[in-house]
Amino acid sequence: MKLPAYIDMPFPEWKRSFSFFNEVSVRFSETDMFGHMNNVTPFIYFEEARISYFKKLNMMSENKQTMTVVASQQCDYLRQVMPYEELRIYVKTSAVGSSSLTLHYLGENHKGEPCFTGAVVMVQVSKESGKAVSWTDDEKETLLHTR
Repeated sequence: MKLPAYIDMPFPEWKRSFSFFNEVSVRFSETDMFGHMNNVTPFIYFEEARISYFKKLNMMSENKQTMTVVASQQCDYLRQVMPYEELRIYVKTSAVGSSSLTLHYLGENHKGEPCFTGAVVMVQVSKESGKAVSWTDDEKETLLHTR
């Protein structure tokens, strides 16, 4: 299988590097007219996994003066996913910049077969000004420690 550019190591090694995941079941409403999972659905799963991941890392708080916003996102589809399939959506930190963050995703079925992969670049911004805000040293440590 030809790997997307963001996977810069052998696939089995990349797959083993994940530890955090969310479990989802593909709902009928997330399918398209051809009877398989709609191509936008992984982005919903990515968002849910990302929020759970940030909560686990204590990176989300209503009192926080910053938020992370998506700058770019992609998904690469490896196999069809059918209604009611049980999936694990893995997420991990790939890189942390001064105010940016790159996460990787892996969606696999109950057999452990990869169904789709993805990457997102996010930027931390001020809720008030909308301008980029650098990560603190503690935030960088938290994010990088989970790699």
